[in-house]
Amino acid sequence: MAAAAAAESPLIYPEAAGLSCFPDSVLLHILSFLPVKDLVRSRRVSTRWRRLVLDKTLWKDVDLTPYKINSKILWHLLRRYMSGSLRSLRVRGCLHSAKKPDLLTPALSHALGQRCPGLRCLKLREADLRRLSYADLPPSLKRLELHHCEICLAWFCMPAGPAASLPQLEHLVLYHVPALTNGDLEEVCMCNQLRTLVLSGTYRLTDHGVRLALHYLGRVERLTLQSCNLTEGALRVLASHAGALRHLDLVGFHLLTDVGLSYLTPLKTLESLGLEQCCQLSSQGVAAACAALPGLRRLNLDGIRFRDQGISKIRDSLPDCVVTNAVLDSPARPLTLCVTSG
Repeated sequence: MAAAAAAESPLIYPEAAGLSCFPDSVLLHILSFLPVKDLVRSRRVSTRWRRLVLDKTLWKDVDLTPYKINSKILWHLLRRYMSGSLRSLRVRGCLHSAKKPDLLTPALSHALGQRCPGLRCLKLREADLRRLSYADLPPSLKRLELHHCEICLAWFCMPAGPAASLPQLEHLVLYHVPALTNGDLEEVCMCNQLRTLVLSGTYRLTDHGVRLALHYLGRVERLTLQSCNLTEGALRVLASHAGALRHLDLVGFHLLTDVGLSYLTPLKTLESLGLEQCCQLSSQGVAAACAALPGLRRLNLDGIRFRDQGISKIRDSLPDCVVTNAVLDSPARPLTLCVTSG
């Protein structure tokens, strides 16, 4: 009888037994530091720990990016642990594996939206989303991030129109999502009042796409463009329509010249400007353009080596602005360097 009772009782580890004197609030705080895999395993320690692991406070912000997840595993976690308390979810798929199993299916995405109506942030990494549509995502999302994900062409273009979009979406971050098209950008900007837009490695995006989306960018406050197929002409039309822009990063804009930089002078609300690895700029051109931006407080010139102490001249001309230039300030940091004429 005693042996049977012992077999049915939860496994008690000596280390866990030493924590039994702490109140639930302290144990919950300790458990909050555990990765999801260890958190799930800890429910086997005791009956009390099983109850604590199911506490909603531990499942508000779930980070699954340390693991390669497929839809089967995500279904299990959703049914057993996730509920209305979930606010943010970060997941890494199996895009680079041989079989490429689905991360999110339409049924799973709909169940996620129904079971977790408070979900505000969804970050997907290395996921194959070609069987999923933009309209299938939980409608409660305010922030959507896709990193190295595969989507089908016209993924954001929905036949059902704006009613099928994410009505609360304000922040869209796309890193290396090569299938994004000009029509996608127009559709997502038209259907959502975006405040943050990050586009990196979206080589199909051209000046035409920027012009299509222009009239819907009036609320954008933070914009990042990196490795996009854009010219200085796109910056000119952007500056004339993005009147609320406060943070602008142009990373690796190798064709940007002093003339193109001057197109940004209408952005009087701009507070920070990133020009990392914009190799064609001169110190005179940077100083002149930035002097016309009265609200500018941070200027990033990393990766540009100016001649004749050009960086010192820029700093002297912008006394109220913090100017960083990693070529001089942090020589140990690996960067792609370029030398300008000024």
